[in-house]
Amino acid sequence: MEKNRLRRRFILITTILILPNHGNCFTLRKSLVNTHRHPKQLPLNAKKAKNKKVRRSTSSTSGFGGAAAESCPCGSEVPYAKCCRKLHKDMNAFLKATPEQVVRARYTAYAKREIDFIMKSTHPKNKTFNADIKHWRSQIDTNCYDNFELTKCQILEETLMDDKTATVAFVANMVQRDSRERTAFKETSTFEKSGGAWLYKEGEISDPPGRTTEKEKEDSKTQQAAIDFE
Repeated sequence: MEKNRLRRRFILITTILILPNHGNCFTLRKSLVNTHRHPKQLPLNAKKAKNKKVRRSTSSTSGFGGAAAESCPCGSEVPYAKCCRKLHKDMNAFLKATPEQVVRARYTAYAKREIDFIMKSTHPKNKTFNADIKHWRSQIDTNCYDNFELTKCQILEETLMDDKTATVAFVANMVQRDSRERTAFKETSTFEKSGGAWLYKEGEISDPPGRTTEKEKEDSKTQQAAIDFE
């Protein structure tokens, strides 16, 4: 009897001692589970926030970058991306372009080294046309006005002779890179329509309006001398 009594007491004491431990163990396991979950959630939230920042940064620099706002070298005061670049990169825009627009685009092509467009817009009857595309490209690349900044293409007159022939008179303005000396020349270009586009056939170079030629200077001196003599 005494043994049974002692055994019951032992079981009761053991039960009292073990139950809190079970409770603590459960609480500890639950705490561990929660602790294990929270670290997973925090990095995910942080990663999403980081991704949002990256997207905003990317969208703000999308498009053509600086070229989108850069003024077109042809002097139109329109951004290059909305002006001559259309003719350089879009064949449909080139086919719809007027002779004047092609002149502007060719001028800008020299400034931007768009050699493909210079070749594409040249008539096969032009004296510089070369069936050897590689050699022709090399020639243009060598003579691409690298020593000059092309600042403005001033259109003087566009004349449509008929539906296949046109002339465009313009002044090409430029600045010598080293000396910063301004210079210009006038050209009257002849275009012929071929394959649906206006192509540059030939050009006649002359002094720009307002510039006094050597002959005009000599004539002026002669006239002044005659006046002084009288």
